[in-house]
Amino acid sequence: MKKDPIIFATVCTLLIAGITYALSFVPPLQFHPSATLFASIAVPCFAAILITYRIGISRKLNKIMGIVTGNAEAKGTSLNGLRKETEKLLRERKEELEKIQKLERHRREFLGNISHELKTPLFHIQGYISTLAENNIEDPELVKRYLERTGESIERLIRILEDLDTISQLETEEMKSDMEPFDMVELCREVLASEESNASKKNIALILMNEYEKMAVMGDRFRIRQVLPNLVVNSIRYGKKDGETRIRLKNEGDMILTEVADNGIGIAPDHLPRLFERFYRVDKGRSRQHGGTGLGLSIVKHILETHHQAIRVMSTEGVGSVFSFHLKKAPRHSSFS
Repeated sequence: MKKDPIIFATVCTLLIAGITYALSFVPPLQFHPSATLFASIAVPCFAAILITYRIGISRKLNKIMGIVTGNAEAKGTSLNGLRKETEKLLRERKEELEKIQKLERHRREFLGNISHELKTPLFHIQGYISTLAENNIEDPELVKRYLERTGESIERLIRILEDLDTISQLETEEMKSDMEPFDMVELCREVLASEESNASKKNIALILMNEYEKMAVMGDRFRIRQVLPNLVVNSIRYGKKDGETRIRLKNEGDMILTEVADNGIGIAPDHLPRLFERFYRVDKGRSRQHGGTGLGLSIVKHILETHHQAIRVMSTEGVGSVFSFHLKKAPRHSSFS
């Protein structure tokens, strides 16, 4: 067993001091000057060595405790960090799983909706053609009516396919926007004029409210020409008889605000978050009855996103709806046709 030199020296000193001190009381050596001197020196030395040894031990113990405490704190910090990282990872995986589940639900809904949307006009076409082929119908008016309805179903089928193709191109960014300056007032007038016949069936007034005679914006005129009719047609389709549809253009800094408002049936709050999804319908039966493809608002959303803008909606049931979006102003002195 290895000896500690301090302990060994202490023990030796203690023995010598004890023996010397004891000898000093032996009669022949009692009060011998050298013995007394040695004892008086040895005992304090022993005490000093003992104190030094105790201090050294205390320092060593403090150092060891500091190392142990530091290691414990480091391990505690490490474990706490690991716990936080694990919790963060679990949260991220949970969010990813929820997104995947949501996408899967939307995928199933989309497939079901597109199947139904395509089957409806196809069944109509099949029914009218089969009736004409299997029955010897001699009434020319009846034949004409069946053929007209067949034509309407074919046109509806074509619109659905065209809208699907448009959305596909917009989502995959295959369709590039041709940005150029154009007059928003002129475009709004053009759109309202094209919908006058549709609005007259319900005696709906079409109103344009513009602050200036010309309001130039930057954008893809062809695509914005798709946005406005979708909003105006929806406004007429779900508007009240003898109501109105208003397009309002407003100057807002370096932007032009376009609002399409009506005093129609409005939209319930729980439908608003999903209003711009493909094939989403607030009232499925009513929407199909009015001839919509269920893709118009989704196209509006994607076109405005290519312009780095968003479509917004405010609606109150029984009061009406307001759809709005911004476009950047064209630079001053811009020329446009």
